[in-house]
Amino acid sequence: MKLKGLSNRAFNIFFHTHTVAGIVISFALYIIFFAGAFTIFRSEFYQWENPEARIILKENQLDYEQIIQKVQQEYKDADTEKNLIIRSGTAKEPLTTIWVPMKEVVEKATKNKKVSPKSRAELIELSYHPINKTLKVSEGKFQKEGTTTIGETLFRLHYFSQIPLIGSYLSGLVAFFFLFASITGVLIHWRNIITKFYGFSIKGTWKQIWTNAHTVFGLIGLPFQMMYAVTGAFYCLSILLLAPATLVFFNGDQKAALAAFRPDRVIEVNEKSPVSSTLKPINTVIGEIKKRNPELEISNVTIKHLGREDAVLTAQVKDESIFNGYGVIGITLKDGKRIVEMLPKEKTYIQAVLGAIGTIHFAEFGGISLKIMFFLLALITCFIIISGVLIWKEARNKKEYTEKQKKFHHRITMWYLAICFGLFPATAILFMAERFIPITLSNHSFWVNTSFFSSWLLLMILGLFWKNESLLTKRFLYINGFLSLIVPISNGISTGDWFWKMLVNQQFYVAAVDIFWLLTALISIVLASTILNKSDETKKMKTVSMIKNNEQLA
Repeated sequence: MKLKGLSNRAFNIFFHTHTVAGIVISFALYIIFFAGAFTIFRSEFYQWENPEARIILKENQLDYEQIIQKVQQEYKDADTEKNLIIRSGTAKEPLTTIWVPMKEVVEKATKNKKVSPKSRAELIELSYHPINKTLKVSEGKFQKEGTTTIGETLFRLHYFSQIPLIGSYLSGLVAFFFLFASITGVLIHWRNIITKFYGFSIKGTWKQIWTNAHTVFGLIGLPFQMMYAVTGAFYCLSILLLAPATLVFFNGDQKAALAAFRPDRVIEVNEKSPVSSTLKPINTVIGEIKKRNPELEISNVTIKHLGREDAVLTAQVKDESIFNGYGVIGITLKDGKRIVEMLPKEKTYIQAVLGAIGTIHFAEFGGISLKIMFFLLALITCFIIISGVLIWKEARNKKEYTEKQKKFHHRITMWYLAICFGLFPATAILFMAERFIPITLSNHSFWVNTSFFSSWLLLMILGLFWKNESLLTKRFLYINGFLSLIVPISNGISTGDWFWKMLVNQQFYVAAVDIFWLLTALISIVLASTILNKSDETKKMKTVSMIKNNEQLA
């Protein structure tokens, strides 16, 4: 069955632009999707990377007053009056997290004018154990240095945050060109798209296999890929979209534009506001929110000017019963007046749309089954990217290209494959480093991240010494299989929490991470063996063909 396609001229134009756009962004796009696939589960493997968080938290009734008092007692330099953020624990992330400014840091930053006094870079991160009632500084210390969690490292990698200044813009441009490549890919295959889909086969030459796989899996994952191309470009290039919108719809007033979709962000307090002893207790205010809106769950609580007359509490809330159920409620502690009320079911159009983009992009709906589906689709997208590179290389392995050109195409392909395939075993090393490098070691996060990026670099260099794509793929799969097997072993040795014990203790998130890496090891080794057998069969067929040709010539 054939559909009406493009004219020959249009086909050639879109075909070449699709090829160029795809090959230019391929390895960067692979990194985005691969790191993003793991980022989807960063809440699920929070307990694996934080042994202290391996507790079952069925209900978390926080005593906010007690927590604040404990912070004031144990950290005399904490400026709880200025700005205080408390994120309550969940079943996935049981520990309560507190961000609070430190007076010494604020004064130093303001004096040196290196950091804005309102920047979250000034906040120190504290961790509160809801059962033991203990409080300690999170390993990451100040937020400007980042956090040590594996999830955060991969999350930042997936939008190139490690590249100063321009990292997120580069990832946004990659997402934009990916959108262009996806659209042109549909257009050039549209004429025979149904025939190609049902005609998929793993027989024939490698070029045919890669081409068929690229087309079929590209079609299967198209809605997913388009969604991430659009939302990714929006997030990373939002300044290019919001700046003109602010100019047109709000006459350039950034404060008014921000108030339209995040009214809690524009709440102001008076630095000269007098001290007050008649403020409503925080626990009472939280209780009133829950009583008035019993369907809402409170996640984050931010308190500005605690102890002052103009103190304001803003609570980020969520309604689990609806899609995009996030909202914000702001209340003055002086009289309990609601100055901000952005309820999930009463959002404006702009608030609903912007919130929905985040809900879709981070798979914050549909539960664990949706996350698994998104994870698999992200890996399929990685396969599509790799198959596209191999098609590009094989299409140029023809007589009209000189040997010098063929060698150049081969080197480019090997570079791309080394960068992409080296990331998976490096990710296994990231998990291992989190367990083997002592948490008490100074700059723990630095050494964990250094282990990750340096191993990735070494694996890339190692891959360039192998002669062809098949050998590189096979050996990387073996390396990945071996390292993946060590990940659950590293967890068991360092913590004693072997996955079978975790299953018995109902620590399913910890056990799931270990089981995932065991399955990854098995699949990697099986695939490596399959590729090895396929390569050996191909060599044998070529040898037999050469012998027959020689016999015929003789």
